[in-house]
Amino acid sequence: MWPALIAVVIYALSALTHPLMAWTGPQAEKRFPPKLNVQGEINLNIQDIVKTNQLEHAKIAKFIPYKNETVLQITQEERQERRYFSLSSHAEIPYHDSEQAIWLANYYLGKTLAIKNIEFKTQFDQAYPAVNRLLPVYKINYDTQDNLSVFIHTETQALAGINNDWKRTLKFIFQNLHSFDWLNEYEKIRVLLIATLVSIITIMALTGLGFILQIKRKSKLTHNSRRWHRRLAYVVTLPLILFSISGIYHLLYSSLATQEYGTRLTQTLNLKEWSNLSLENNFQHLEINHISLVNIVGASNNNIASYRVSGRNKQDNNINTREQRFKGMANESSSFYIDESNTVLTQYTDKNLIRLQSQALLGSQNLTLNLITHFGPDYDFRNKRLPVWEVSDTQGNLIFIDPVTHILVDQSDMTARLEGYSFSFLHKWNMFTPITGRFYRDVLIIITLIMTLALSAFGFLMHRNKTR
Repeated sequence: MWPALIAVVIYALSALTHPLMAWTGPQAEKRFPPKLNVQGEINLNIQDIVKTNQLEHAKIAKFIPYKNETVLQITQEERQERRYFSLSSHAEIPYHDSEQAIWLANYYLGKTLAIKNIEFKTQFDQAYPAVNRLLPVYKINYDTQDNLSVFIHTETQALAGINNDWKRTLKFIFQNLHSFDWLNEYEKIRVLLIATLVSIITIMALTGLGFILQIKRKSKLTHNSRRWHRRLAYVVTLPLILFSISGIYHLLYSSLATQEYGTRLTQTLNLKEWSNLSLENNFQHLEINHISLVNIVGASNNNIASYRVSGRNKQDNNINTREQRFKGMANESSSFYIDESNTVLTQYTDKNLIRLQSQALLGSQNLTLNLITHFGPDYDFRNKRLPVWEVSDTQGNLIFIDPVTHILVDQSDMTARLEGYSFSFLHKWNMFTPITGRFYRDVLIIITLIMTLALSAFGFLMHRNKTR
C-alpha cells in the first residue's frame, strides 16, 4: 500500500504540471515566421556573393528576411553558426547569426526587451531537452523580472522554446518527479525505478478493480471515507490502469529503441552553379517565406540548379491561437521552382523530388506520398517542422521529409507507431482532442488526476481508521 500511495502522489502531482505549463507559461505574440519583403523586384545576386567571398559549397542556402531587407543565409556545418551575406554589397555580414536570432526573438515576442546574455547551444540539456529536436539554437536570456528566455533556431527561423521562472519550476518538477531526469546518467537504474513504481500502481489498480467486481458492496458503509473510496474507484480505476500500462510501455520503448531523425538527404550545394536572378513579384496572392537553393536530379542524373520559392496565403496570418499552435499549422501553402530565365518549373514539384529521394532511401518503387500540414499521432508536435511529406512503403515503414531542406525529420515502423498510438491515446487522451479540443481534454485529465489523489487520500483514511 505505501509504495503505491507514494507512487500515485508523485506521478499524479507531477502530471498536473504538464497542462499548467501550457496554460500559464509565457506565450509568443506571433506564430508564423516573418516573411520576405518582396515589394516589386528582388535581385538574388548569388553569383556576385559567391565570387566576392570565394564561396564553394553549402549544405543549406536560402534567402531570408532580416528587418526590412533580404539576406543570404549559408549553412556549412550542422552545429556551427550560420553565415550571412548582403544582397547589395555582396559582402559577408560578420557575426550576424546571433543578431538574426535576437531579431527573430523580438519578432515572436512582439516587443523589444533588454538582453542579459545570449548562449549558442549545440547540445541538448535539461533546460532544452532532446524532445525539442532542433539544434543548434540560441538561448536569449532577457533582463526581466521573471527571467524570460527564448530559444531560436535560425535555419528554420523558428521559435524553438520559451521559458520563464514559473515555467522552469513546473518543468523542473515534471522532469525530476515524472521522468526522473536526475537519474539520466544511470539509465538502467532510472528505468528500473520508474518501472517498479508504476508497476506497483498497476497491480494496486488491478487488484482494486477485482475487489469492485467480485466483492458485493455492503448495504450500508459505516465510514464516509470507505463510501467515497468506492465511488471514486468506479471512475478512476480504469483510467489509472491505462495511464500506468501505457506509461511503462513508453518508458521501455523510449529507453531501448533507437530513433534516427535530423538526417540530411540532400546533396551538398555547389554554389558556383547558380547565377544571379531577378525575381519580379509575380506572386501577388502569396507572401514569401524564403527562397532556397535546391539541387534537382533530372532524368539524366545531372544536377539542375534551381530556386525554390516558399509561399503562404495571406489569410493564413489570421491563424494565431494556442490551440492551432499545438495542432500545428503549415508555414507554407505552396512552393514554386524557378529557373534562370525566371520561369516557373512546372515539371518539378516537391512531391516528385521527395519521391526520387525516398525510392533510394527505402529501396522501393511502390511508395505512397501524403503532404502533412498538421501534427498527429504519427507525426507529433515534437518535430516542429511543417509541412512535411509522409512517405510509406508496402512494409509499413513511414518516413517524414522536410521539402525545404530535404531533411529526414522522423521515421517509424509498425512497432514505433503502435507505441505512439498507445502513448497518444491511452496516456495523453488525444482521442478526445477532436471532440473537446486540447483545453477541455486537459481539464478532463486534471479532474481524473485530482480524483485519483482523492482516492488515495480516502484509502489512507480507511487504513488509519482500521489501525485505530
